[in-house]
Amino acid sequence: MVDATVVSEFFGYVSLACWVFVLVPQIRLNYQRKSCEGVSLAFYTLWALGDLFNLAGAILDNLLLTAIVLPAYYILTDIVVLGQFYAYCPRCPIDEEHMERQPLIARTDKKSMPWPIKAVLAVVAVVFCIVVLGLYSEWIVQMGVRRAVAQLCGYSSAAVYLSAYVPQILQNYRLKSTEGLSALMFVVVTVANITYCLSILTAQPPTHEYLSKYASWLLGASGTILLELIILYQFYLYRGNSN
Repeated sequence: MVDATVVSEFFGYVSLACWVFVLVPQIRLNYQRKSCEGVSLAFYTLWALGDLFNLAGAILDNLLLTAIVLPAYYILTDIVVLGQFYAYCPRCPIDEEHMERQPLIARTDKKSMPWPIKAVLAVVAVVFCIVVLGLYSEWIVQMGVRRAVAQLCGYSSAAVYLSAYVPQILQNYRLKSTEGLSALMFVVVTVANITYCLSILTAQPPTHEYLSKYASWLLGASGTILLELIILYQFYLYRGNSN
């Protein structure tokens, strides 16, 4: 009889190996093309925010080592990808004559904050309000502040992860193309999420207390699998198309 701990560690290490590699294909593709065109900035911005919540919750709730190491590594790779958006952002020369003909108000409007950043700030504000209000609830008192905040971070992470894929799916649908995206990345991230869930579910008997502790992380990982499969289907559907 195979020890459940060995099985859990096997799935955990497979998941860890996948996550270490997951963003490498996309980073390499962006570097080769010297462009992030086709990749949704909102997708990676929300993904990075979800990783921050994920790491905070995993540390506060004393989760498995892989559940702590993974989001910490994700954040590093997120920084690399977001750095590529900055490095490869098109910098078009300013048409001075055209600018002079534009009203001052129109020029001012163009300097408004990008909507992905607004979305991130809105999510942060909502989560902050939930945490503050939760500190005074009876549920918080019964569970303990540390555990309750950890769970709130976990569920916030799951919600952000699930919403992060929507902008990329909509962008692919609007452009009728997946050019600029790495299909390999989405294959690897799907395998990583599946093995991550299996590493948690096989670590010990699935008691109510154990499942409730990992519920938010299981929701975030398992919920995104369907969204990842949708994007992989878009690769098949829009194959041969270009932006």
